[in-house]
Amino acid sequence: MGSETNGILKKEGFFKNLFGNRILKHAATLISGTVIAQVILIAVQLIIRRMYSADDFGAFSLYMSIVGVLVVVVTMRYELSVVLPKEEKTSVAILVGGIFISLIINLIILATIYFFQQPIIRMLNFPIEYAHWLYLVPLSTLLFSVYQFFNYWLTRRSAFKAISLNKMCRRASEGVTQIGAGVAKIQVGLPVGDIVGNSVNIVSAYFQAARRVLSFKGQSLSTVTQALKEYNEFPKYQAVPAVLNTLSMLLPVFFLNAFFGVTVTGYFDLSRQILAVPIAFITASLMQVLLKELRDKVVDKQKITPTILKTALVLTAIILPFVVIILLWGPQLFSFFFSAVWKESGHYAQILTFAFAIQFVVSPLSICFTVLEKLKTLAAWQIGYFLLVMALYFFRHLPVDQFLWIFTALNLIAYSIYFILILFNCKKIDREL
Repeated sequence: MGSETNGILKKEGFFKNLFGNRILKHAATLISGTVIAQVILIAVQLIIRRMYSADDFGAFSLYMSIVGVLVVVVTMRYELSVVLPKEEKTSVAILVGGIFISLIINLIILATIYFFQQPIIRMLNFPIEYAHWLYLVPLSTLLFSVYQFFNYWLTRRSAFKAISLNKMCRRASEGVTQIGAGVAKIQVGLPVGDIVGNSVNIVSAYFQAARRVLSFKGQSLSTVTQALKEYNEFPKYQAVPAVLNTLSMLLPVFFLNAFFGVTVTGYFDLSRQILAVPIAFITASLMQVLLKELRDKVVDKQKITPTILKTALVLTAIILPFVVIILLWGPQLFSFFFSAVWKESGHYAQILTFAFAIQFVVSPLSICFTVLEKLKTLAAWQIGYFLLVMALYFFRHLPVDQFLWIFTALNLIAYSIYFILILFNCKKIDREL
């Protein structure tokens, strides 16, 4: 590892490769759009945090956490496989089949909510005054899953500018809806804004795909079924672990709501909006680029460890200034921008910044497990991480600050192991070249 890292850091090679290779060019295109989308998101937050209460945001955080888990279930991780087939017809067949599966599962979810609403409310400790929001969950889940399939098809075509534009349209339409509903004192404006944003996202993505000659000609039940069977390793080995991984990310929201109440959850939600949401979107953008780039390198019999190390170094350099700023001035910044009501969110952010920083660096690199088809290794880590986060249940009697510090420590341990596994598998493949 030492010699490879030194090679990467050689002045001429590092900067020439850093700013000249395809990964950084594509990533810059995708992330620039993501950054603009996040600027829109944060600008909207500056307004709507004064329109809706901490309880409203606590309930919305629970709502989006439920959607986040269900999206992984309804797609069965087939969206990742859209990029992989050599034949375009197979890729489109997976897109069609994945959307159909999502539709069927979401109809089942809607029926489940209709017949078992009260047990679900009790199980999730969902605030009763927001119970009617649950009927919108399947629609939010369906819309987001449909966009995911189009998004990965655009990734397949290296349409990164189009993806960036879609993200900006989504955030703008979502923000306008939530602000308008806030002015009109419509409490349900938060989830409705999400639905409007995802709807605009799908329309934009479809037209972007149509411009790049997305064609459904020649698709039939047999071709779709055959394509889904060909890539059935994704639901087999990724769906359940991915659900566990998503649950691991969102369990803190459920735990905080259950142990400390919806108001504390609302404060945590703002911390997560500022720390985790921008990180998650930038990470997802880079993963899309790395998915295609690493796949090309593997096909061409090129080493991938230098790319992994270089990306890790760049991400570390990007995140460090943000960590320092939050540590030094977190509560003051949250009070200044969002009003004194949200000072506690700034305090939470100081504790959580280490956890989200290591996720920012390591998460994009994990796409190598998909490229190298090391899905069992990925599944094992995801299950282990889920069990670690579940251990938070045993600390429910601690004050919220200590609870969040333990959550941060568990993340540092888990993601350090994750990075070691990534390097081990990449080096192993490189040695076999």
